[in-house]
Amino acid sequence: MSEAGAANRGRAGKKAMSEPFLEWKTVYRLGVEMLDYEHQDLFARLNELNEELLRHDEREKIEAGLGEVYARLQAHFALEERFMREHKFPGYAEHKAEHDQLLDDFMEFMLRFERDATLSYGEPEQATLKHWVVDHVLTSDLEMGRFVASHPISGKP
Repeated sequence: MSEAGAANRGRAGKKAMSEPFLEWKTVYRLGVEMLDYEHQDLFARLNELNEELLRHDEREKIEAGLGEVYARLQAHFALEERFMREHKFPGYAEHKAEHDQLLDDFMEFMLRFERDATLSYGEPEQATLKHWVVDHVLTSDLEMGRFVASHPISGKP
């Protein structure tokens, strides 16, 4: 791996993993610039949180990271939901239910972490989070992106 590649895998001073937990790929693009940007930002934040959880050495930093990701998820989902309503996306209710379930699951993990300082985080937890994020983007979000592309709002490009 090049030095530039290693530097891009984490913030300065952080030990970089050999590969990112979540790697942004063009197949995840919805074709909606603001949502694609949001997704890339969430992937980066989840990668940072994943590294903190794996190190498990600074509890306050992990709790702050969990809170930050939760807040970003809430804001992102609110943006997506507004976007779906504006475009009269017929799958809105199901899509919003997925968002609500992820937020509930993430909050439950945060509360378990808060209650149990020894809570482990490893491959099973990583696989669950990765599966949910990638599956949601590749199914529900792409379905929404295809609908929006074929049903533009009148008066908007």
